[in-house]
Amino acid sequence: MGDTGPESDPTASKRPKLQSTTDQPQSAVRCKYFVQRKKRYCKMTVGTGKEYCGEHEPTAAEPVAASGADRIPCPLDPKHSVSAAKLEKHLKICNARPPAEQKPYLVPGINCTSSDDEQSEAAGREEKVTKLADIPPAELLELIGKVSALYESAGPLIKEESPRHSILADELTVEGYGPQTLKHLVQSSALLGLAEQCGFLRPDTTFVEFGAGKGQVAYWLARIVETAPLARSAVLLVDRASHRHKKDNKIETREIVQRVRADIADLELHRVELIEAGAGRSGVVGIGKHLCGAATDLALRCLVRSGTSGTAVRGCLFALCCHHRCDWRTFAGKRFLLESGITRAEFESIVRMVSWAVCGTGRSRERQQEDDKPDRCGLTRPEREAIGRRCKRLLDIARLRYMERHGYEASLKYYVMSDVTLENVCLVCVKK
Repeated sequence: MGDTGPESDPTASKRPKLQSTTDQPQSAVRCKYFVQRKKRYCKMTVGTGKEYCGEHEPTAAEPVAASGADRIPCPLDPKHSVSAAKLEKHLKICNARPPAEQKPYLVPGINCTSSDDEQSEAAGREEKVTKLADIPPAELLELIGKVSALYESAGPLIKEESPRHSILADELTVEGYGPQTLKHLVQSSALLGLAEQCGFLRPDTTFVEFGAGKGQVAYWLARIVETAPLARSAVLLVDRASHRHKKDNKIETREIVQRVRADIADLELHRVELIEAGAGRSGVVGIGKHLCGAATDLALRCLVRSGTSGTAVRGCLFALCCHHRCDWRTFAGKRFLLESGITRAEFESIVRMVSWAVCGTGRSRERQQEDDKPDRCGLTRPEREAIGRRCKRLLDIARLRYMERHGYEASLKYYVMSDVTLENVCLVCVKK
């Protein structure tokens, strides 16, 4: 006899969540606003006699007094609304409010372009961006041939490296960590091991983690500074968002750490308090574990600009990822691409082709057997993956040339194996 009780049904625990009427009062009414982005109605309950929740109460169709609604679009950010009666109070705490005072290290757009980009900007300004699907096959194959020729002319690019730093040895053996947690710990350990191998972990150094997020790399850097010890060293975290549960809050020696909320595009690094106060330190080292596309270029520009402003930048380590988010305006290697015969329109196509390497098939499991069939250009799935990887490396070569032009010895290295992450290449730059 089979047991048909709720304990034998693995989905039984989920049913109450779907049947909202069991845990809501019978009089509760859902908001009638249709959320276009989610293709469903808003799930918020409404007040007695209301048809919409407070966020979706109509405000523009008729006057407040006539409609009975008391909410208006926020003057600072019209994406959300606010009670008209509480507007003054809301403006004091709204997350969209401008800072009380402009920080001296924030200059809008300071790292988006540089003086040597003037010719590049003029050359690429009028180019038209075209989708890959709209490019004739013959033209797309011609671009692929050009990418392959540039890739092969660069010779061997990436050195096999998979170092580890001893500071995380015990952490990596903790039982109970899931695969995602271990993945990030392995990446952090590898980056720090590579930093040690490059000679970056020395006294009198300011370590700057760009795109710090919750600050995991910075936390372990601070632990190294505390335990090594690296005398007169400090850790600076840069991120444009404010995160909860920040790892850097657990750093005990508070005087060696500072977090700055800033977009890298606007950051003048040499004017940040921690770096100004530590002007006697021997150098600055940049590090980044997840700098999507354009953020990597902004960080490179930021370091180069700081170096020309008197800051002793000794080098950087950036784990490269998300090449599909590179932008022509901020891309650091525009000069190399133009000198190699790559136009802005071709750059945009290359940026789209990099997704062939890491973004999967885009097909359902039932249709994956079709992946080996040639596409409209006669390319199979494995061939497209190889082309995508070459496109990624071509963008990285352009970044290498940018850093070399500014006095750095630059190289690409595998810092973890591909089974940890497909984005396993690190850009290493050391000041000559």
